Amino acid sequence: MEWQMSQGQPWPYGVTVWEGSESGQIKVNLAFELPERRQNRGNPGKVPPGQDHIVLRVYDLVKHTSSELPIDKSWHFGQAYAVALIFFVSESEIDNIEIENYGYQLIWNDKVVTMPYAKAVRWVDGEKIYLFKERMFEWGEDISPGLDFDEVILYKLHVRGFTKHTSSGVKHRGTFEGVREKIPYLKTLGINAVELMPVYDFEVENPKDTVKNGRKNYWGYGPAHFMAVKPEYAAEPEKAGDSLKELVRALHREGMEVYMELFFTGKETADFQMACLRRWIVDYHIDGFHLNQTTTQLREVLSDSVLAETKILSENFNGSSDRNGAGRRRAVYHNGFQDSMRRFLRGDEGSASEFMNQVLNRSTEQGNIQYITNNNGFTMMDLVSYDNRHNEDNGENNLDGSAWNFSWNCGAEGVSRKKDVVRLRRQQLKNAWILNIFQQGTPLIYAGDEFGNSQKGNNNAWCQDNDVSWLNWNLKKKNRWLWEFAVKMMELRKTVKILHPEKPFARTDTSANGLPDVSFHGKVPWFIYESGWNRCIGCMYAGDGEAWYFAYNMNCTKEIFSLPRLPGKGIWKVFSDTSELNAEGEMIEDGQIILDGHSIVLLCGEYLRK
Repeated sequence: MEWQMSQGQPWPYGVTVWEGSESGQIKVNLAFELPERRQNRGNPGKVPPGQDHIVLRVYDLVKHTSSELPIDKSWHFGQAYAVALIFFVSESEIDNIEIENYGYQLIWNDKVVTMPYAKAVRWVDGEKIYLFKERMFEWGEDISPGLDFDEVILYKLHVRGFTKHTSSGVKHRGTFEGVREKIPYLKTLGINAVELMPVYDFEVENPKDTVKNGRKNYWGYGPAHFMAVKPEYAAEPEKAGDSLKELVRALHREGMEVYMELFFTGKETADFQMACLRRWIVDYHIDGFHLNQTTTQLREVLSDSVLAETKILSENFNGSSDRNGAGRRRAVYHNGFQDSMRRFLRGDEGSASEFMNQVLNRSTEQGNIQYITNNNGFTMMDLVSYDNRHNEDNGENNLDGSAWNFSWNCGAEGVSRKKDVVRLRRQQLKNAWILNIFQQGTPLIYAGDEFGNSQKGNNNAWCQDNDVSWLNWNLKKKNRWLWEFAVKMMELRKTVKILHPEKPFARTDTSANGLPDVSFHGKVPWFIYESGWNRCIGCMYAGDGEAWYFAYNMNCTKEIFSLPRLPGKGIWKVFSDTSELNAEGEMIEDGQIILDGHSIVLLCGEYLRK
């Protein structure tokens, strides 16, 4: 194949390919900025164009050959360089040439230039090659589930860590294909949306840090090619784009949405950030993004036409506009809920009022992502097993990671065989699941919490690409009681709508049942001690012919709860007791129930059930 170069068009940035525009020709336009020019906008004289030495190195990835083509120093418009490249294809080659098998590097003053607008990368002999074009993909009839936040149960996972452990039982461990093999598992659990930690081509190694500590960027936050899929996450790295698309399509077919965690560094332009978001929507059918606060223009994101049906999750929106129905598709995502629920779980003084506020916390303007654990902290098992972080393996003298975890080890630090400790941790894990699932926001489950995965007390495992972070699937069998409890609670949330209605609670009798839609109680009905030491709360939900009572005892001792009377001949029946002190199905005929210390009992009004 031969080629010809000339000055191109400075927009859009990145590579644009026109195939078959003329017989035997493939035309490519490459528009880019040089790194030092990006950093010195407004001072173009600092790096005069005439001092640039720029070479386009073109790779034939099939024949394993390369050619270097000098770029004329005058081919720029202001800060933007533009190159038009025409590939001439002979008649004997025309049926076999695929532009996807050609890549490039840009060499500027003898250094390889990072191409932020690159949409596909491939590693060849230790060098990163940018591809001119991604492989074609046939989506077929792919349709987004289009869920409301009220319906979503979100599951956050790390693509590599989810199935990399030898116990995962999948063919392609640590890949998109491995996640795809686990879709039936996610469906059984009750998940209908997945948040993927960074799957774009992030930098794994920081040369300065790696030499010093041997650490690698496992989570994926930091500098990256934000438009390109990470090749290492595919069973066949050269087909990484296809692998992610197949995963998205497979999840959609099972009624699950896909959200990407996309954390910019703050150095990118607003135009670049918008181009990234649109790229993932159009080319990969992503349903939503979890954005950090370095996203410069959330207002523009929410009002963009291409993103009009895309969910946007962020720490806050700072009064961003509500155009294009943004209120129905945006959700706040921060640790406020987590901290309140952890304090109540632990039985902290004054935490009961925070808990009740969270029960009522519901906005008509936006969603609320609620979680008790996430990747930047303890797992749920570690939350009830450690008082302190144990990040010694991170190489920072255990000074990294949050020191404010609101955790409780239940009487022993770390792994323990003491019967009382094991029993209490078992209760606390069940309690945590109830606190996480049965509130008014969108619950988020951190992968592995459903079967007690542990990171050995590490609450900042950003550099642990090993057994510390990888899910140990053997625990699903060992802690089957927790898995079954999680599935049961997820099913209850889905089937009993009065526990999380579409509209905020009115705290009045909205269904003419003789009971308010939600009400709070203490150890006696209709009365709560307002003191900070109160750790006993009853929460009753009623409506649509049903009534449920959740009794919370976060004291260390047993407590007697008197239950509210139901209209008519109604009677309360035990649905679940995290301490197993009260048997499931037991009828509470005398209107009183004993709760063990640090336990939660769920009761249903038997007479009202349909």
